[in-house]
Amino acid sequence: MGKSFKNVGNRLILTLAAAFALVLITAFPVKAASKPSPITGLKQIEGSSTSVKVSWSCLGGSDTRYKVEISEQPSTGYIVVDKNEYSSPTWISNLEAGKTYYVRITPFVEDDDTYEIIWGDTSAPVKVVTAPDKAPATLTHTKSTTNSITVNWSAVPGADIYQVEYYTDSSKAMKCVTTGTSISLKKLAKNEAYTVYITGGRKYADGTTVAWSDSSISKLGIPVKPSNVSGVEVNYYWQNLSEISVRNSTIECADGYQYQLYTAYKDKDSKIKTVTTSSTYPQTYIKTSALKKHNFYKVRVRAYALNSKNEKMYGGWSSWKYVSPQPDVTKAKNNKSKKGIQINWDKIKGANRYVVYVSNKKDSGYKKFQTTTKTGTVIKKCGKSKLKSGKTYYFYIAPQKKVGNKYVSGLAGNANYCWKLKYKK
Repeated sequence: MGKSFKNVGNRLILTLAAAFALVLITAFPVKAASKPSPITGLKQIEGSSTSVKVSWSCLGGSDTRYKVEISEQPSTGYIVVDKNEYSSPTWISNLEAGKTYYVRITPFVEDDDTYEIIWGDTSAPVKVVTAPDKAPATLTHTKSTTNSITVNWSAVPGADIYQVEYYTDSSKAMKCVTTGTSISLKKLAKNEAYTVYITGGRKYADGTTVAWSDSSISKLGIPVKPSNVSGVEVNYYWQNLSEISVRNSTIECADGYQYQLYTAYKDKDSKIKTVTTSSTYPQTYIKTSALKKHNFYKVRVRAYALNSKNEKMYGGWSSWKYVSPQPDVTKAKNNKSKKGIQINWDKIKGANRYVVYVSNKKDSGYKKFQTTTKTGTVIKKCGKSKLKSGKTYYFYIAPQKKVGNKYVSGLAGNANYCWKLKYKK
């Protein structure tokens, strides 16, 4: 009987325990997992030619996970690239270069008791892009002005925008973007040549951020059109060879220079010869039998730069530089009655007047003695001093031509050869 009572007691205890557990479950029910909060702020934050990085926000707790899907269409064809992403942001890889994709994300939680997946709402798809993986195949310089250059290039597959970087000094590079395949770069420095880089890219959904290619094409030494040449001078005139040497200031962007020789002794001047150089050195020689000993001439210069087709882009002409030979002295003798040296010289066609210079040294110290429209004079002084008997004097004549309201000398740099005579009183 005692054993039976014991069994009865055990059954009673179990019954009471079960009842108590039922009371606890009824009083404190287990909370089922709730539906995750919606995805917000889904966007692309980085991109390469084979991958994109996206980020998003979600108010779900640390137990919320995410299914990441991608497609080439906004509404169909999605494939799962990550079934169990735990946090934002994430990379999506193995994509094609220069393409647009669409990404959507669905949050979910797992019920701890039933292991049931509870899905949240799938986000609206967001457009993402990969960068192009190529550079333009060609970059061509087509034209220039004195402060601009125009370039064009071949389209890059997958690119819908291009970055143009240009500079003369890489530490001061300038950048701009364009959706086309040509651009005119303006407000450039005069007489400079620029380095230009072109890089293709694809715009993010926000329209401002861009996934840029890692490849670029560049072209060095793209010139603006040269400015007007200055500093023109005829530094040599070899009368016996009918040849002159012309030089000018350097134009940094020039690939060469063009020189023109004209008459300057007729009512209507005419061109005699054109010489075009392919050297950046600013000097040339003009040889022609048309250069006569007793005529005035004029020369002018312009620089040119080459575009990608080797077409010459000419700058403006320089101002005219006039040139003439020194007239030959046909008569030089003492003139005791006038207490001086009488000289006469050949007339120079185109000259309006002549300036006579005198010195008591052959190579220096020349002072202007007289300006005259005649072709002869009597030299009475050297500087402020009267001529001294027994002393040798040197003299030369510089023809001048009136151009506008000014008189210009035609003497070349080596034309100041002189005549001499020992004065005897």
